[in-house]
Amino acid sequence: MSNNSEYKDILILIRDNSPNSLEMELNTVESNFYNYLINQGYIHGAKVEEYMSGAMVYGASVFLTNKGEVFLKQLLEEEKPIRMTAKNSHEQMQIFLERVEDNDDELEIPNDRVRKKDYFDLANEAISMELVKGLSIQYASDEPFFIIDGMRVTKKGFEIMENDFEQSNSETKGTVFNFNGGDFSGAQIGTNNIQNNNYGNTLNEIEQYLSKLSESEKAEAVEIVEIVKSTEKEKSGALSKFTSFLENHPKLVELTGKLLVWSMTQIN
Repeated sequence: MSNNSEYKDILILIRDNSPNSLEMELNTVESNFYNYLINQGYIHGAKVEEYMSGAMVYGASVFLTNKGEVFLKQLLEEEKPIRMTAKNSHEQMQIFLERVEDNDDELEIPNDRVRKKDYFDLANEAISMELVKGLSIQYASDEPFFIIDGMRVTKKGFEIMENDFEQSNSETKGTVFNFNGGDFSGAQIGTNNIQNNNYGNTLNEIEQYLSKLSESEKAEAVEIVEIVKSTEKEKSGALSKFTSFLENHPKLVELTGKLLVWSMTQIN
């Protein structure tokens, strides 16, 4: 469905002022929006009338129905920024490469629902992995912009575009989430692949990883890291509430897995 932004604005207006009387002049486009929302049963108590001078919407006690509340919630959810999990990153990379292939003259505008920082991180990854040629990123007043010179998608880029996302073994079979309610010594988190467990280097890697997350994701990830860094023996119960978050952030699992190995060596 198109026009979601207009529907959302009308529903928010009704929600924030209900129950209340409504009397407003409408142009033809606005009249169509209100009629749709009323006919769908999203708004109660409102009516649109057409006059020679134009349309009017009015009502003595206008408010959103339960159905309207659900629809508004759905519209608001659709506007949330995309969480850049491995799968979502792959899909957004495909969209970015399609835009490069199409020589999109608005390439600096991020993909729909993608944060600007995430978008330029994605573009930087495409450049560094040589998925595109003739494209570079420059900065002016800390704001990124593209320099384009014969921009094109490479053979490696077309392979990304043509193939669906497939989780690596380290993100599927190798990832273990086993939180025991008691003794931490039986808790497992991490990947089955062998890692070089240098504590200082791992902290630096984590710091770099955290800097790329959104503010909401970063807050949750920092809490996980602090729990893992703790030398308290029984920490598995505290980590259990983050299982879903960790499943969507396999890189954090890998890094915190290294820290867990280190922290276990500190337990007497």
